[in-house]
Parts: sequence; structure tokens; C-alpha cells
Amino acid sequence: MKSWQEYKEEAWNRILRDREIGYLDPDIFDVLEVFFKKTKSFTQSSCSGRIVIVDAVTPWDRKNSSIIFKNHLGISGDDIKRALESSVVWNLWLIVQGPILHVYAMNEDEAWNLIKIARQAGFKHSGILSKNEKGVLIELKTGVRMVHLLKAPDYSPIQDPGKLAEVANKILKIGKIKLRKLKEAIEISSTTHNVNVEDVKEISK
Repeated sequence: MKSWQEYKEEAWNRILRDREIGYLDPDIFDVLEVFFKKTKSFTQSSCSGRIVIVDAVTPWDRKNSSIIFKNHLGISGDDIKRALESSVVWNLWLIVQGPILHVYAMNEDEAWNLIKIARQAGFKHSGILSKNEKGVLIELKTGVRMVHLLKAPDYSPIQDPGKLAEVANKILKIGKIKLRKLKEAIEISSTTHNVNVEDVKEISK
């Protein structure tokens, strides 16, 4: 069985590899790095927040869907216009998703400590997902989200793509601001004492 440090080193090497080939979100590396600098945590698959346009029956359907557009930094009115001009099988959805981080903590005390910090930074929907040989897996998630129906067989396309892009970008930015706050909070926590674990357990009930 691998040691905690081996799992952590493997995860870090994968991040470096993903960054080199351009697979890693362009604005998340420094955020992930602060988790690796902590003794008892490391990250797995994470997203800095993004805007996507998908062709699907429902916006949460991933099995029967096609991604028409994806960008972690923003969208323009022209991007929306081009999407509207594409042929649609089901329905065309514009989705803004806030940042989501998956973090392994060495133990439950560290997991609750990170959840407490994340919630204070605006990641209100954070919690423990599972526990396995790598440690305690937690998901750090904000409530930042927007879903808008762009096109359907019985639905006329929107009249102002530019305005919709402006709104979507503002929501995406809110998520990015929360991500920066999380980074700062984790950095501060590395130089101070941990929060009271019992406090966060009480909050989560």
C-alpha cells in the first residue's frame, strides 16, 4: 500500500504534467499549490469556474450531451451567436459554474478544518464526500451558478447575446473572487492554529 506522501507526490506530478500540456485551468495552479504546501492535504480534480454551452435534454445531463463551448475565463456575445447558429439535437444551455475543488485530507480533523476555512471564504456548499486509502475526500464548492436556455425546438433564440454574455461573465467573476479568498484563507491557516473542529461539526448539522 502506498504511503500518504506517495499519493501526494503523484497528485502533484500530475498537476505539473497537466499544466505543461495545457490541460490545467489557466488560473488555478497557484490555488492548488497552497493546498500542497500544507502538511496534511493535497488536491485532486478541480475547476476554477467556467462557462459552457451544451447541447442536452437537461443542463445536468452529462451522458447524452455535447459541449459546444467551454472557457474558464469568460464568453463574448459573438461566442453565443456562433453557438446559436449551430445545429441543435436537444436543447442548448448556457451554464456558468463556480469553482469546485476536490481535496484529500490526511484525517477527519484536517478535513473539518479545511471545510471550516472554505465556508468562511464563501464555499458554503462544502463537505465530506468519502474516505479511502488516500484519506478523507472533501468537495469545496460555492453556490455560484447560472443556467439559461439558449435554444430549443419551440424556443426563439435570445435577442441580445452581448447582454447575456455580460451577465454570465459577472457571475463567473464572483466565483473567481471567492477562489482568491479561499487561496488567501488557506495561506493564512498555514501560519496559524487550526480552527475548533467541534465548531464546524456543529455548523454542518
